[in-house]
Amino acid sequence: MIPGLVAGNFEECPVYKITEKDTNKFVLLCDREQVPFTSFVEIFEPGGRTPSNEHREAHEYFYVLRGEGLAKVSDFTTKIKQGSFIIVPPGNHHDIINTGSERLYCLTTMMPDENFSDLIKSGPRASLDEGDMEVLKALRAV
Repeated sequence: MIPGLVAGNFEECPVYKITEKDTNKFVLLCDREQVPFTSFVEIFEPGGRTPSNEHREAHEYFYVLRGEGLAKVSDFTTKIKQGSFIIVPPGNHHDIINTGSERLYCLTTMMPDENFSDLIKSGPRASLDEGDMEVLKALRAV
């Protein structure tokens, strides 16, 4: 193995919710135990959203894999859809909101991690359903 190399497939990665009542799921691709950042696929139910939050040091990158929604960063709001990306600089309140009728899938990376992966891993385990598997398998074929 090459030192520092991290490789895998989403089907082998753990899935979490931050709390039992949350609807968003996180497929944890890698975290600060392996690299100095965290990367995950976040799955938003219709009407789902991230809790409004900000990061002291981290840049957060969202790339929309499937679905549509709104990204709110401080006073800026933009529509997002498949292929859209947004990079949130540190110190900015932000929300990602699924405004579509289907699930929203975002590849999200935080650099540095700011212990966000610990928050994710402290929540309950979740699982991907058939719809999630269909979407994510189709994306890897692209």
